[in-house]
Amino acid sequence: MSEAPQTVFKFTAEGVDLEFAGTEAFVEQQLERFRPFLEGAVGLTTRGPAAASPAEAPPAAPEPEAPAPGFAQFAAERPVRPGRGAIQDSIMMAIYFLQSEQNRKDVNARDIIHCFQMAGWEEPKNLHNALGVLKRNLGLLQEGSQRGLYQLSPLGVQHVESRFRPVR
Repeated sequence: MSEAPQTVFKFTAEGVDLEFAGTEAFVEQQLERFRPFLEGAVGLTTRGPAAASPAEAPPAAPEPEAPAPGFAQFAAERPVRPGRGAIQDSIMMAIYFLQSEQNRKDVNARDIIHCFQMAGWEEPKNLHNALGVLKRNLGLLQEGSQRGLYQLSPLGVQHVESRFRPVR
């Protein structure tokens, strides 16, 4: 086993228990990933000074000048057409949001499901099949840095940006 000291982060709110344990870098990475959930759980609407107890590690990254909108707001500003292809368009919008607004290089199925939950959308019945169609058949996705990770292809970015212009 590694001799690096272990960092532990524990959080409980409204029936959700969240615990991260590992290297400090790992815990900081997970905190950044779950930041929107944690801020929402403690009632923060914008990023501000951490309302954390002394036992919790401070965020590693500097605060952005303006917070990125949540996915529910992002999706509400860009309505998906109903009917054939709506699930694929919704998946594409979620990936686009994570890459463009959250600066994520790669996304996985859990990330997409989380976006669907945040928007109050019904989860795709066969997400992995839809991802395969978007990647292999339509060329809108490409492989990420590891198996099970995806990114929008240049064609996918063009598709999303032309189809989902904000309606304010």
